Amino acid sequence: MRSFIITLFLLFAMLCGIFANHLYINNVANEMLEKLEMLPDINAESCVESCNDLLDFWNKQVNLVELSVSYTLVDKVCEQAALLVACSECGDLYGYRSALELLRDAIGDMRRLEQLSLGNIF
Repeated sequence: MRSFIITLFLLFAMLCGIFANHLYINNVANEMLEKLEMLPDINAESCVESCNDLLDFWNKQVNLVELSVSYTLVDKVCEQAALLVACSECGDLYGYRSALELLRDAIGDMRRLEQLSLGNIF
């Protein structure tokens, strides 16, 4: 009976951990997408600063995110965020807009893996 109770406790702890991870990853993705939506156009003076703020936010979160998100997706988000900053610093309009959309797509991919669907199960 004792082992059954311990097993139920471990199952409950595991499910709580999975749920907490789900909330954390989705909160990071939501925050990143909000920051992307608030980014000014490349011609604005605050564009470089806003892009750097976005990259700093991501760099603070990346250590916890990479515990449950695959390396390729984390690396993709890191690369696109760094590219966004570089394009904003040099004033590359087309590179900036491309990096912006690719970063939005990478964040969407990161969030998609946290949704319960048949594609994620199989």
